[in-house]
Amino acid sequence: PENLFWTLGDGDSMEPTIRSGELILIDRSQISPRMGDGIWAFAWGDVGMIKRLRPLPDGTVEIHSDNQLVRPALAADGELHVIGRVVAIIRKC
Repeated sequence: PENLFWTLGDGDSMEPTIRSGELILIDRSQISPRMGDGIWAFAWGDVGMIKRLRPLPDGTVEIHSDNQLVRPALAADGELHVIGRVVAIIRKC
């Protein structure tokens, strides 16, 4: 429990998976994105984000949104600070 924290989604870049205003549970004990797909909380520069991260063999990381209108980005090795993995999303019915 000490590694879990809640935050609120803000914006539409992860729609339809995460909607703005939804409650998101993040596990801070998981900070190493693997080659598989997952949703991660991280800081890129001074900006906090929740996105899909895909590490590449050359040390770069692809940053993907679920919203098809948002283009993927590429972060160089060391530019990202992973905060934790998204483990739950609480949605209103």
